[in-house]
Amino acid sequence: MISIIGRHCPVVPGSDTVVQRAMQDHMAILRNLVVIGLVTMVELFAAQLGHAQTWLAPAYPASALLGPSNAKGAVIWSHGRSADAEDSEAPTPPFMASLRSGGWDTFRLNRLRAKDTFAESARALVQDVHRLKQQGYRQVVLAGQSFGGFLSLMGADASDEVDAVIATAPAAYGTYADQYDTWRANATELYPLLARVRHARVMLFYFHGDEFDPGGRGERSRDILAERHLEYVVIDQPRQLATHWAASTPLFARLYGDCVLAFLEANHFAPDVQCKGGTYWAGAPAPSRLAGTPLGAHLDTAAR
Repeated sequence: MISIIGRHCPVVPGSDTVVQRAMQDHMAILRNLVVIGLVTMVELFAAQLGHAQTWLAPAYPASALLGPSNAKGAVIWSHGRSADAEDSEAPTPPFMASLRSGGWDTFRLNRLRAKDTFAESARALVQDVHRLKQQGYRQVVLAGQSFGGFLSLMGADASDEVDAVIATAPAAYGTYADQYDTWRANATELYPLLARVRHARVMLFYFHGDEFDPGGRGERSRDILAERHLEYVVIDQPRQLATHWAASTPLFARLYGDCVLAFLEANHFAPDVQCKGGTYWAGAPAPSRLAGTPLGAHLDTAAR
């Protein structure tokens, strides 16, 4: 007789064991899929949240845009940045309506203050400039108030696609009363930005009674821009307009709206170009550019 005692005999699992193992495998796969799905959702949400911090929007949503083929160009206005308020909710300054009426498509770069840093916001601004150029806009102009003025100049420093800058009361380092230790940087950090502008023409407005302004910025700005051989206009301490927010008033639009518009459209700059009287522009564009238009006649009369 042959004994089989001590030999290994494999045990065939029962049907219940097979089912349990299959369920365990399926549960493991399901857990992995859930983890992957959650990670993907978090990544998508983070990307959307990042996008939501900064967005380009029409400055006047109720009015149709002319489009790249019909508009003279596009203007992106950047608001300031407050410590205790969302400036993205601030109204578009009235002078932008003058540009829209003059044939420009007008936009605004809205930024939530939680992520509103020089690096992030300037990068977003440059990306929007590139997109507008890719869409076919012949000129893209950056306009900005306070912190937005700094951002606009940073955009002109970083991109060859910026054609002009309009900076009103540029500031980013606080007031004399509240941030005295950094307040002077509103001048000392501004000058290097002006020195690095690639090729854009630059228009600057400084106002009397601006608590962010250390003073003396007008002359120094002229010197820097002249040394760079850039086309520029510096309006320093204009009469009737005071405080940091002067450019947000209807009076500013009435006094300087045409001046800003002519600055953008000029193809020739006379020496020491400036706005005079607030209602006309001394450096008249070449006659061929605006000939036959009311603005061209207005400027031609002023230049005589």
